Amino acid sequence: MVVESFLKRHLNQELVADYLKIFDNFYQIYQQKQKNTESHRQRISSSSVKVLKICTEVNQALDQQQKVIVLIQLLEFVKSGSGQISEQEMEFISTVADTFNIPMEEYKDIRNFVHFTSSKQPDSPNVLIINNLERLASNTSTRHMKVQGLLGEVWVLNVVSTNMYFFIYLGSKEINLNGQLIEKEKVYAFTSGSSLRNQQIKPVYYSDVVSLFAEDKIGSKIVFEVKEVAYCFKSGKTGLHPLSFTEYSGRLVGIM
Repeated sequence: MVVESFLKRHLNQELVADYLKIFDNFYQIYQQKQKNTESHRQRISSSSVKVLKICTEVNQALDQQQKVIVLIQLLEFVKSGSGQISEQEMEFISTVADTFNIPMEEYKDIRNFVHFTSSKQPDSPNVLIINNLERLASNTSTRHMKVQGLLGEVWVLNVVSTNMYFFIYLGSKEINLNGQLIEKEKVYAFTSGSSLRNQQIKPVYYSDVVSLFAEDKIGSKIVFEVKEVAYCFKSGKTGLHPLSFTEYSGRLVGIM
């Protein structure tokens, strides 16, 4: 069920069935090898060599953003099983992160974000929590955005080295990413032009999120303000009705 759920998020139903057959074949081969307990240590050593070989090949084929996505999907995959993550699994993923040249602190942020505990809020300036509260606890470095009417929370992670954003939704109501219904507690990429919305809240735009992470990087805000701009043709017909708006730091504040 875990593998099938993962594939359904990325492939159509026909391809899901095809890839499940491939997975089942490899799984049966692996199970047969596991019966031979005498060679268990040799298999682990062999697997480690294979992991390094695969990671080296991936390094040559993917750019850094794609490597981050692969790492997140691996972390999410091992989490979605029984909930118990083995030491061997974490060593495997740690090896992948190291081979992908992902900074250790960034790897820890990604790992903690994917393997979150909903009862414990993250404490990191690279994480944004979106909820309907006025503020977070004063002793946290985590960023915050209030959205009136949002039931639950959205956690957003900024992977600084690749300038990428990912989010997890923790709530009971349906919420959509660009019109697509998202699953609770699953990791999704939040890309330029994207928006989160449902009937209870105002849309949360990609630009809203980015502006909050960019606040401490901007020495002074740039404000672009338009007041009562209008235009009439020589014939007297209105070409542009009076328009006013204010924009700063890459974010649209309001239109009047």
